[in-house]
Amino acid sequence: MKRIPVFFCIVFLSVPVLSSDVNRDKKERTLTVQGEGKVQAVPDIATLSVEVSQEGEDLDPVTAEMRRQMSKVLESVKAQAIEDKDIQTQLYNVRPKWEYDKRSNPHRAGYTVTNRITVKVRDLKKVGKVLSAVIKSGATTVNGPDFEVDNRQAFERKALAAAYEDAHGKAAALAEAAGVKLGDIVSMNPGQIGWPMPPRPYMMRAMAMAAAAPAEEPIAAGEQTLSATVTVVYALQ
Repeated sequence: MKRIPVFFCIVFLSVPVLSSDVNRDKKERTLTVQGEGKVQAVPDIATLSVEVSQEGEDLDPVTAEMRRQMSKVLESVKAQAIEDKDIQTQLYNVRPKWEYDKRSNPHRAGYTVTNRITVKVRDLKKVGKVLSAVIKSGATTVNGPDFEVDNRQAFERKALAAAYEDAHGKAAALAEAAGVKLGDIVSMNPGQIGWPMPPRPYMMRAMAMAAAAPAEEPIAAGEQTLSATVTVVYALQ
């Protein structure tokens, strides 16, 4: 009698294991608010743009005269205790002057030489004196003063802090009205920090300077309003 081999086949079935995670599907409740902060800043620096321009037929005499006039202007500025670091050349330009004959053919009729400097005045009480001094010494055009704040970052930080306080106050009021509690801050993003646009600079040209030169110009720096925004996202409990 023969033995018949018996083969056993074992089949393993894969059974999926399902798990439910309530916290995974649950969305976190948040509250997003935007705050705005404003800070008043008193300017402590004034900048003047002072220009000397000369015209003539020959370049060398024109350049020499322009250099002589600008030297007088620089002397008058330094006489007001303005340091060298606060005086900077902004523009030096030599431009030919052209004229046209009856046939529209151009020919050079001379040159215009322009030298422009910026003067930073750190003592605002001296702004009027500096302005009058450059006018008397032969400046052909004066622009300014433009007022600004030296330590801008300090005021920007104050504006951002005020913006956060505004955002937090809004969030607390909304949470109280809705009957919920504020949780931790999820995110906080500062927005644009805005300094006011400077006003159109005060300009004096040669024709108006004779009348203005005898007296010191009255200057008022006023006040500037700096604004900042911040967006804060709070978790709700």
